[in-house]
Amino acid sequence: MIRKVLNIIDKNFMKVDILNGVRRAQNVFYEKNIDCFAAYEGEKLVGVITKKELVGAHPNRIIADAMTDKYKCVDCSTPIWAIKEIFNCNKDICVIFVEENNEIKGFLTRATLNMELARQIDLLTGLYKSDYIFYNMYNLINSGKEISLIFIDLNNFGQINKKYGHINGDIILKNVAKILKENITADTYLCRYAGDEFAVLTSCCIDECRLLAEKLINAIELYEFPNKIPVSISIGITGCKTHNKRIDNILSITNKLINIASLASTKAKGNVDNSIVIGDIDINAIA
Repeated sequence: MIRKVLNIIDKNFMKVDILNGVRRAQNVFYEKNIDCFAAYEGEKLVGVITKKELVGAHPNRIIADAMTDKYKCVDCSTPIWAIKEIFNCNKDICVIFVEENNEIKGFLTRATLNMELARQIDLLTGLYKSDYIFYNMYNLINSGKEISLIFIDLNNFGQINKKYGHINGDIILKNVAKILKENITADTYLCRYAGDEFAVLTSCCIDECRLLAEKLINAIELYEFPNKIPVSISIGITGCKTHNKRIDNILSITNKLINIASLASTKAKGNVDNSIVIGDIDINAIA
């Protein structure tokens, strides 16, 4: 949950002094397949050399002449989603060094990150998995913003699979994901949580979140699914606002919010009069 950058770093790098010759780095690159060099001036990191710089550098020059400053350092506890934001906001950065106690433990490139993010995408629906929601919940709570969570559960999906087959069940899940994606705003976060469950995170108040939930229910009811299979959803909603107070265990709060919204969606399944149930939360009791 909230996958950290330390879990995906490439440790195949080497520290070099800026006065070292480029030829030496090129030899290491070819002989040991090391294509990332952290360039130091004394004890201070001042640059990076990758395969791109090595190929174009004259072998008789020194590291200082070939290195680039297109790098950034982050702590080993940084979530992968924060790395995605760094790369998106800094188009020129080619390497992110990962440090633990101010010591470089490895590095990341855009290619490495993209491979990891691909693992965070649900192959059936194309939506991110639950880690994406946990990370954004953490950020919103940490910034003191109000959050609301919509937990969506398909009704009788097990029976749909048994009656119409898993192929049709998969098509329904893909269609539901498409409907949800088309009916949320750009500042709203969506994931396939598990199985036939989806989650939507917003920074709106619960009343606005209820309106969005009603919109999603109507959109699914109006959609013509394959073989005219009837599809409906039940929704649980919860939310909180920290009022910028200090929160010691944000991760615990995110877990409890997910649990409350999930239980509310289960309760909504048994409520014939209302397919939306709001689960209350006392932030002071769990903070």
